[in-house]
Amino acid sequence: MAKKPEPEGKKEWKPARIVHLLGGLRAIDGRAESVLIQIAPNKQLLRFATPKYEQLYATLGGLSQTAIGVEFPHPLTWQGRMAADWECFFPTLGFRVMDERRAWSNIRHSASRSGEAQVYDAASRCVTYLDLLDIRLMELSGAYNRVLRAGVADETRPGHLFSNSYMREIDAAIHAFIADAGSFRDLIAEIVWKFAIRGDREVTRFSSFLKKAKGTSSPIGAELLVAGDGEGWLNILTDLRNNIVHVAPVGRSAGFHFCEVREVPCGRVNVVPTLHYPLLSANGKTWGGAAKDMVFTSENEPAIKAALAEYKEYLAGSIDGLTYAWQTIQRFAELLTRIRTETGLRGETPTITDKDIIGEVKVHPPSRP
Repeated sequence: MAKKPEPEGKKEWKPARIVHLLGGLRAIDGRAESVLIQIAPNKQLLRFATPKYEQLYATLGGLSQTAIGVEFPHPLTWQGRMAADWECFFPTLGFRVMDERRAWSNIRHSASRSGEAQVYDAASRCVTYLDLLDIRLMELSGAYNRVLRAGVADETRPGHLFSNSYMREIDAAIHAFIADAGSFRDLIAEIVWKFAIRGDREVTRFSSFLKKAKGTSSPIGAELLVAGDGEGWLNILTDLRNNIVHVAPVGRSAGFHFCEVREVPCGRVNVVPTLHYPLLSANGKTWGGAAKDMVFTSENEPAIKAALAEYKEYLAGSIDGLTYAWQTIQRFAELLTRIRTETGLRGETPTITDKDIIGEVKVHPPSRP
């Protein structure tokens, strides 16, 4: 049946949204005439005409701004009574993390109905880690915004090294992200071992998977072996996780620990400040540097200056922490899609009937302006 047309002058309601951008910026779409790009409400950088609702992310991309996640605040959010809906976003994949979370939730539901305990357990943990990584990205993006906001307020010049009291929030968010990502890596190895390779021995750690899965005929198993070796993305994650856990906390494996404000293009004539937090060297390796064990005294001033120059060179080509976390989540989401395809794990969307309802039903009006 054709959709009933809206009365003349009445527009279809669309929720407001706060788009998180790489580098700590925000795009504010309040469903008004303009979208704002800002660091904070008192630090607006530019505005542009509000595009069609579904075209905002592409419009931001045309301005060289990359959307990494979206908050959809409720009216109750402003009262502190309800968290905003948050979803990780990828320009080429959309809300793939949300899609995978729903798919694995459906697998969990089907397994509960059929009594497949191992599938139920694996799918339940998979849903949990997708939630956790989603939240970790939001926390890290929030920390970026606070560091950037304070840095700009202090008139930090682009290209100058700096730190402030909010920077430890980035450190903490990266710690949490790497810990959860490392555990998720282990879970994925376990899922592939059980349901794709169908190994006869227990594998619950990625290191064990790399040893026992050698020579597998499973395409997804072979993909994990490649990703876990050499310059593979899972091997980079493993090295970073091991360095943080066993060597030194993030940012403490070198003598220097700073951020940098960088100016990046935003459209044809504008530049905007963004934050760069160096996490890994350009080749994906953790960086110790010459100043790691140096005592900072006046006697070794020449050595300190040389070490600082080395650090600045490292920072110039380094991989940004927020960018790394966002790209790692994307790789996990794409990997999970291929795992579902190869293993044949299928789910059923839960449905609620009268038989499932116990007690009186209360209907509350929707929370919308």
